[in-house]
Amino acid sequence: MSAQPFILFVPAYGRGGYGEFVRAVLLAQATKARWPQMRIEFLLPGGPGTRTDAPFPSICHDGEATTKGQFDLEHIERLRPDLVIFDSACRSPTLRHCRRLGIRTAYVTSLVGGRRKAFRLDWLWLLDEHWHQREDLTAAPFTPWQRLLDRLGRTRRRVFDTCFSDAAPDFAALPAAVQPLLDQDYVLFSPGGGGYRIGDRPVAEIFLEAAEHLQAQSGLPCLMILGPLYAALATAKAGESQVHCLVEVPQATFMGVMRRARLVVTNGGHSLDQALACGTISVAAALGGTDQPGRIAAYRDAGWVLESAPDTESLVAAAQALLGDPAREEALRKTLAELKVANGIPVMLGGIANLLRLPA
Repeated sequence: MSAQPFILFVPAYGRGGYGEFVRAVLLAQATKARWPQMRIEFLLPGGPGTRTDAPFPSICHDGEATTKGQFDLEHIERLRPDLVIFDSACRSPTLRHCRRLGIRTAYVTSLVGGRRKAFRLDWLWLLDEHWHQREDLTAAPFTPWQRLLDRLGRTRRRVFDTCFSDAAPDFAALPAAVQPLLDQDYVLFSPGGGGYRIGDRPVAEIFLEAAEHLQAQSGLPCLMILGPLYAALATAKAGESQVHCLVEVPQATFMGVMRRARLVVTNGGHSLDQALACGTISVAAALGGTDQPGRIAAYRDAGWVLESAPDTESLVAAAQALLGDPAREEALRKTLAELKVANGIPVMLGGIANLLRLPA
């Protein structure tokens, strides 16, 4: 390994959600902060509706999906990194090629399909480390069969619950009109950063309408945080809506705003797990992806969140029901205060230190 270790990140995500992109960038930023000499680059999926704004040197795949495997192979061969971190997708030929070249590999998963792939028989010996973000915090991370298979291979496995920056929030960077809200009760609407639609409407449009109705009916100020794929909506509503819309808030500040909120109305993806990590009570609606309905149902049954249909009337009704029941609100808050949600960033940094033999 060179004096300047080199990590190549290869996250996979589509035009719906892009939690994998955010997770990879958070880890890359934390890696650079821990080991400033580290060289970091990204191989990104291209195409309309996908994020390609990684704050590191990157190359985007602009061909057909069927050529992505060859794209990865060619650039790994050319770049020769010390470690490749695949997030949510990887192919056996790519792992075999990395092994032939002496390149260490880590695979990050958060869904059932990706987790299952990490236990393929050939992968038990090809893959160096598997980092799994639990898709359901109420269930065991691996099945009994997977735990048995794990004993047969050489892959090291690490488990965590969600990912977030532990940096201090920079509230001073928020617009002046928003800052007074942070010292009072407010409701945060966070539909996530993806491009999901319900019927013919972007989910951010539905959430904004719900925020406007809730603010008018309850008198509580509402704040909405949008990902960059929804920036056009925020621009269109600027000066028109009574609800403040923020776009692409830094993750540490986003978590700070979430912690201070009286209630979060969000999706059933990564934002929901982050709300649990903050101890903030939530109304959750499945907005896209096959994982969201099951996760919300499990958390609802555990007594952690309120479930809502993804339409304006249902979101407002669920929020109003909770805000109008102080005893239930307090009981939920006490339940969440007892949850222990593991942040994956330090877990994965430990994996990087192990693979590259760096000081922890």
